[in-house]
Amino acid sequence: MTILIPQNIEQVLFAYENELKCTFNDKVFGVYIYNSVALGNFDDNKSDIDFITVINEDFNDVDLKKLKLIHQKLINAYKYARKMEVMYIKFDEVGKGNNEISPYLYFADRKLHEYGYYDINSVTWWTLKNYGIAIKSPDISNLQLNVEWKDVITNMNHNLNFYWKTKLKNKFIFITDYWIEFSILTLCRILYTFENNKITSKVEAAEFASNVVDEKYKMIISEALRIRTAASKKSLYKFRVVRQREARVFIENIITYCNDKYSLI
Repeated sequence: MTILIPQNIEQVLFAYENELKCTFNDKVFGVYIYNSVALGNFDDNKSDIDFITVINEDFNDVDLKKLKLIHQKLINAYKYARKMEVMYIKFDEVGKGNNEISPYLYFADRKLHEYGYYDINSVTWWTLKNYGIAIKSPDISNLQLNVEWKDVITNMNHNLNFYWKTKLKNKFIFITDYWIEFSILTLCRILYTFENNKITSKVEAAEFASNVVDEKYKMIISEALRIRTAASKKSLYKFRVVRQREARVFIENIITYCNDKYSLI
Protein backbone atom coordinates (compact mmCIF):
# COMPACT_ATOMS: atom_id res chain seq x y z
CA MET A 1 0.00 0.00 0.00
CA THR A 2 1.42 3.36 -1.07
CA ILE A 3 0.61 6.34 1.15
CA LEU A 4 0.75 9.76 -0.44
CA ILE A 5 2.30 12.44 1.76
CA PRO A 6 -0.23 15.27 2.29
CA GLN A 7 0.70 18.22 0.09
CA ASN A 8 0.46 20.70 2.96
CA ILE A 9 3.36 19.04 4.82
CA GLU A 10 5.40 17.75 1.89
CA GLN A 11 7.44 20.96 1.59
CA VAL A 12 8.74 20.92 5.16
CA LEU A 13 9.70 17.22 4.95
CA PHE A 14 11.92 17.73 1.94
CA ALA A 15 13.30 21.02 3.27
CA TYR A 16 14.33 19.25 6.49
CA GLU A 17 15.98 16.40 4.61
CA ASN A 18 17.82 18.81 2.32
CA GLU A 19 19.07 21.05 5.14
CA LEU A 20 20.25 18.05 7.12
CA LYS A 21 22.18 16.34 4.34
CA CYS A 22 23.67 19.54 2.96
CA THR A 23 24.96 20.40 6.44
CA PHE A 24 26.11 17.01 7.70
CA ASN A 25 26.71 15.01 4.50
CA ASP A 26 27.73 11.41 5.28
CA LYS A 27 27.00 11.77 8.98
CA VAL A 28 23.33 11.28 8.04
CA PHE A 29 22.29 7.87 6.72
CA GLY A 30 18.62 8.58 6.08
CA VAL A 31 15.44 10.44 7.04
CA TYR A 32 12.25 8.44 7.61
CA ILE A 33 8.63 9.16 8.48
CA TYR A 34 6.48 6.88 10.64
CA ASN A 35 3.21 7.11 12.65
CA SER A 36 0.24 9.18 11.44
CA VAL A 37 1.70 10.47 8.15
CA ALA A 38 2.94 7.00 7.17
CA LEU A 39 -0.34 5.40 8.25
CA GLY A 40 -2.32 7.81 6.10
CA ASN A 41 -4.08 9.30 9.13
CA PHE A 42 -2.45 12.71 9.46
CA ASP A 43 -4.73 15.17 11.27
CA ASP A 44 -3.94 18.76 10.36
CA ASN A 45 -4.85 20.00 13.84
CA LYS A 46 -3.66 17.28 16.21
CA SER A 47 -1.10 15.00 14.56
CA ASP A 48 2.64 15.33 14.95
CA ILE A 49 5.03 14.72 12.07
CA ASP A 50 7.17 11.86 13.38
CA PHE A 51 10.68 11.24 12.06
CA ILE A 52 13.39 8.71 12.68
CA THR A 53 16.62 10.24 11.41
CA VAL A 54 19.34 7.61 11.23
CA ILE A 55 22.88 8.91 11.69
CA ASN A 56 26.18 7.19 11.06
CA GLU A 57 27.99 8.86 13.93
CA ASP A 58 27.27 11.12 16.89
CA PHE A 59 27.08 14.86 16.39
CA ASN A 60 29.80 16.92 18.08
CA ASP A 61 29.25 20.25 19.85
CA VAL A 62 29.63 22.25 16.63
CA ASP A 63 27.14 19.93 14.90
CA LEU A 64 24.61 20.45 17.69
CA LYS A 65 24.68 24.21 17.20
CA LYS A 66 24.12 23.72 13.48
CA LEU A 67 21.26 21.30 14.14
CA LYS A 68 19.53 23.76 16.45
CA LEU A 69 19.81 26.42 13.77
CA ILE A 70 18.29 24.07 11.18
CA HIS A 71 15.25 23.39 13.33
CA GLN A 72 14.81 27.08 14.13
CA LYS A 73 15.15 27.99 10.45
CA LEU A 74 12.44 25.47 9.56
CA ILE A 75 10.12 26.75 12.29
CA ASN A 76 10.56 30.29 11.01
CA ALA A 77 9.88 29.25 7.43
CA TYR A 78 7.23 26.51 7.67
CA LYS A 79 4.04 26.30 9.70
CA TYR A 80 4.24 22.53 10.06
CA ALA A 81 7.83 22.51 11.32
CA ARG A 82 6.33 23.12 14.76
CA LYS A 83 4.72 19.69 14.55
CA MET A 84 7.99 17.90 13.91
CA GLU A 85 9.15 15.24 16.36
CA VAL A 86 12.53 13.76 15.45
CA MET A 87 14.67 11.10 17.06
CA TYR A 88 18.31 10.91 15.96
CA ILE A 89 19.34 7.26 16.22
CA LYS A 90 22.71 5.78 15.28
CA PHE A 91 22.61 3.14 12.55
CA ASP A 92 23.94 0.38 14.81
CA GLU A 93 21.19 1.08 17.37
CA VAL A 94 18.26 0.93 14.96
CA GLY A 95 15.66 -1.65 16.00
CA LYS A 96 16.67 -1.70 19.66
CA GLY A 97 14.68 -0.51 22.67
CA ASN A 98 15.39 2.45 24.93
CA ASN A 99 16.85 0.04 27.50
CA GLU A 100 19.40 -1.23 24.97
CA ILE A 101 20.80 2.01 23.58
CA SER A 102 22.58 5.09 24.82
CA PRO A 103 20.68 8.39 25.24
CA TYR A 104 19.98 10.09 21.93
CA LEU A 105 19.14 13.51 20.55
CA TYR A 106 15.49 14.23 19.95
CA PHE A 107 13.49 17.23 18.82
CA ALA A 108 10.06 17.75 20.41
CA ASP A 109 7.92 20.68 21.53
CA ARG A 110 9.98 22.97 19.27
CA LYS A 111 13.16 22.18 21.17
CA LEU A 112 16.23 20.04 20.57
CA HIS A 113 16.84 17.85 23.62
CA GLU A 114 20.42 16.80 24.28
CA TYR A 115 20.38 13.68 25.20
CA GLY A 116 17.64 11.47 26.58
CA TYR A 117 14.97 8.92 25.71
CA TYR A 118 11.74 9.51 23.84
CA ASP A 119 9.48 7.30 21.71
CA ILE A 120 11.66 4.31 20.86
CA ASN A 121 9.95 0.93 21.34
CA SER A 122 8.78 -2.10 19.37
CA VAL A 123 5.73 -0.26 18.06
CA THR A 124 7.98 2.50 16.69
CA TRP A 125 10.18 0.04 14.82
CA TRP A 126 7.31 -2.15 13.60
CA THR A 127 5.45 0.88 12.23
CA LEU A 128 8.63 2.14 10.55
CA LYS A 129 9.37 -1.29 9.06
CA ASN A 130 5.88 -1.87 7.70
CA TYR A 131 4.60 1.63 6.93
CA GLY A 132 7.58 3.98 7.04
CA ILE A 133 8.38 6.42 4.24
CA ALA A 134 11.94 7.23 3.21
CA ILE A 135 12.47 10.92 2.44
CA LYS A 136 15.03 10.89 -0.40
CA SER A 137 16.90 8.25 1.60
CA PRO A 138 17.95 4.60 1.30
CA ASP A 139 15.05 2.15 1.33
CA ILE A 140 13.86 1.10 4.78
CA SER A 141 14.92 -2.48 4.02
CA ASN A 142 18.50 -1.23 4.41
CA LEU A 143 17.85 -0.67 8.11
CA GLN A 144 17.53 -4.43 8.64
CA LEU A 145 14.73 -4.12 11.17
CA ASN A 146 14.09 -7.50 12.80
CA VAL A 147 11.07 -6.47 14.87
CA GLU A 148 8.12 -8.88 14.72
CA TRP A 149 4.44 -8.61 15.63
CA LYS A 150 5.02 -10.55 18.86
CA ASP A 151 7.35 -7.73 19.95
CA VAL A 152 4.51 -5.24 19.46
CA ILE A 153 2.21 -7.39 21.59
CA THR A 154 4.85 -7.63 24.31
CA ASN A 155 5.11 -3.84 24.28
CA MET A 156 1.31 -3.45 24.50
CA ASN A 157 1.22 -5.91 27.38
CA HIS A 158 3.80 -3.88 29.29
CA ASN A 159 1.89 -0.70 28.49
CA LEU A 160 -1.32 -2.12 29.93
CA ASN A 161 -0.04 -3.96 32.95
CA PHE A 162 2.71 -1.65 34.11
CA TYR A 163 2.32 1.86 32.73
CA TRP A 164 -1.47 2.16 32.94
CA LYS A 165 -1.86 0.21 36.16
CA THR A 166 0.64 2.60 37.70
CA LYS A 167 -1.30 5.61 36.41
CA LEU A 168 -4.49 4.25 37.94
CA LYS A 169 -2.91 4.56 41.38
CA ASN A 170 -2.88 8.35 40.96
CA LYS A 171 -6.23 9.66 42.22
CA PHE A 172 -6.09 12.98 40.40
CA ILE A 173 -4.40 12.31 37.07
CA PHE A 174 -7.57 11.92 34.99
CA ILE A 175 -9.05 15.30 35.92
CA THR A 176 -7.57 17.24 32.99
CA ASP A 177 -8.64 17.22 29.35
CA TYR A 178 -5.13 16.16 28.34
CA TRP A 179 -5.24 12.96 30.37
CA ILE A 180 -8.78 12.11 29.27
CA GLU A 181 -7.81 12.38 25.62
CA PHE A 182 -4.43 10.67 25.99
CA SER A 183 -5.57 7.79 28.19
CA ILE A 184 -8.87 6.91 26.56
CA LEU A 185 -7.60 7.09 22.99
CA THR A 186 -4.43 5.18 23.85
CA LEU A 187 -6.46 2.39 25.45
CA CYS A 188 -8.72 2.33 22.40
CA ARG A 189 -5.64 1.98 20.24
CA ILE A 190 -4.32 -0.90 22.34
CA LEU A 191 -7.70 -2.64 22.13
CA TYR A 192 -7.77 -2.14 18.36
CA THR A 193 -4.26 -3.57 18.05
CA PHE A 194 -5.11 -6.74 19.94
CA GLU A 195 -8.43 -7.24 18.18
CA ASN A 196 -7.24 -6.54 14.62
CA ASN A 197 -3.54 -7.44 14.62
CA LYS A 198 -2.56 -4.10 13.12
CA ILE A 199 -1.93 -0.51 14.14
CA THR A 200 -4.09 2.46 13.27
CA SER A 201 -4.68 6.07 14.27
CA LYS A 202 -6.16 6.98 17.63
CA VAL A 203 -9.31 8.40 16.04
CA GLU A 204 -9.98 5.28 13.96
CA ALA A 205 -9.26 3.10 17.00
CA ALA A 206 -11.75 5.12 19.07
CA GLU A 207 -14.42 4.72 16.40
CA PHE A 208 -13.76 0.97 16.40
CA ALA A 209 -13.94 0.78 20.20
CA SER A 210 -17.23 2.68 20.24
CA ASN A 211 -18.76 -0.09 18.15
CA VAL A 212 -17.53 -3.00 20.27
CA VAL A 213 -17.49 -1.87 23.92
CA ASP A 214 -20.43 -1.83 26.30
CA GLU A 215 -22.85 1.06 25.82
CA LYS A 216 -21.87 2.58 29.17
CA TYR A 217 -18.33 3.32 27.92
CA LYS A 218 -19.32 5.14 24.73
CA MET A 219 -19.74 8.52 26.39
CA ILE A 220 -16.18 8.64 27.73
CA ILE A 221 -14.85 7.67 24.28
CA SER A 222 -16.94 10.42 22.70
CA GLU A 223 -15.56 12.86 25.26
CA ALA A 224 -11.99 11.92 24.35
CA LEU A 225 -12.80 12.37 20.67
CA ARG A 226 -14.41 15.74 21.40
CA ILE A 227 -11.17 16.93 22.99
CA ARG A 228 -9.03 15.41 20.24
CA THR A 229 -10.96 16.89 17.33
CA ALA A 230 -12.02 20.14 19.06
CA ALA A 231 -15.55 19.36 17.85
CA SER A 232 -17.00 21.35 20.75
CA LYS A 233 -15.68 23.38 23.66
CA LYS A 234 -18.41 22.07 25.92
CA SER A 235 -17.77 18.84 27.79
CA LEU A 236 -20.25 15.99 27.59
CA TYR A 237 -19.94 15.77 31.38
CA LYS A 238 -21.39 18.24 33.87
CA PHE A 239 -18.85 17.28 36.54
CA ARG A 240 -15.17 16.47 36.02
CA VAL A 241 -15.18 14.08 38.95
CA VAL A 242 -17.78 11.94 37.15
CA ARG A 243 -15.72 12.03 33.96
CA GLN A 244 -12.63 11.05 35.91
CA ARG A 245 -14.40 8.11 37.50
CA GLU A 246 -15.74 6.84 34.18
CA ALA A 247 -12.28 7.13 32.61
CA ARG A 248 -10.77 5.03 35.36
CA VAL A 249 -13.49 2.38 35.02
CA PHE A 250 -12.99 2.25 31.25
CA ILE A 251 -9.22 1.81 31.59
CA GLU A 252 -9.63 -0.91 34.21
CA ASN A 253 -12.14 -2.69 31.96
CA ILE A 254 -9.88 -2.65 28.90
CA ILE A 255 -6.94 -3.96 30.95
CA THR A 256 -9.06 -6.80 32.34
CA TYR A 257 -10.60 -7.61 28.96
CA CYS A 258 -7.25 -7.84 27.17
CA ASN A 259 -5.63 -9.81 29.96
CA ASP A 260 -8.50 -12.33 30.03
CA LYS A 261 -8.96 -12.72 26.27
CA TYR A 262 -5.30 -12.77 25.31
CA SER A 263 -3.85 -14.41 28.46
CA LEU A 264 -1.42 -11.58 29.02
CA ILE A 265 -0.72 -12.27 32.69
